[in-house]
Amino acid sequence: MRFFAEWRGDQMALTLSEQLRAAHVRRWHIVQVAREQTLAEHSYCVAILAGALASRMKWGEFDHDTVKLRLLNWALNHDLIEVRTGDMPTPFKKALEQVAGPGVVEKAETLIDNDEGGKMRLIRGTQIEMVVKLADLLEAIKFLGENGLGDHASSVLEGIRNDFSAAVDNYEKQWPNLEVRRAAREVCNELGVWGGSI
Repeated sequence: MRFFAEWRGDQMALTLSEQLRAAHVRRWHIVQVAREQTLAEHSYCVAILAGALASRMKWGEFDHDTVKLRLLNWALNHDLIEVRTGDMPTPFKKALEQVAGPGVVEKAETLIDNDEGGKMRLIRGTQIEMVVKLADLLEAIKFLGENGLGDHASSVLEGIRNDFSAAVDNYEKQWPNLEVRRAAREVCNELGVWGGSI
């Protein structure tokens, strides 16, 4: 962790040139896929899906332009640190957390880029984080469902589906006033993707 601690400061904020690299940072590099996907494509799709999910929930705050802009901003930027780290595979993140403790990946990401780290802290535990997380998982389900190849991709897809179902259950309990499950079902149906037990 000392390496990350030494790199604090404004010099680590993402430059515009780095942010534009999202157009060629590749995802899914340990999963066989029929075509490559970039971080920029993923972020755009997450933004579209986040808006679709939020509009189907009975979320009164979503009527306010500032909330819509925050949701769009987080959806477009939620993985932007990957222009520096690359798309870290989930098995690696889980192994790292077993060795170094829960939250180590998030801590490292916030130290690498203070601006994104500040945004993460503001979003943590909010309905905006919830909607973007669901959209993020749903985008992965859609992409791998259409482009995943082989047994490993099928296994990864099944894991993401399970994570999506668990997230819907969790968020439905956390925000009972929102129609999280109904919104998730509707968006899954419209996309023609697996809706599982949601």
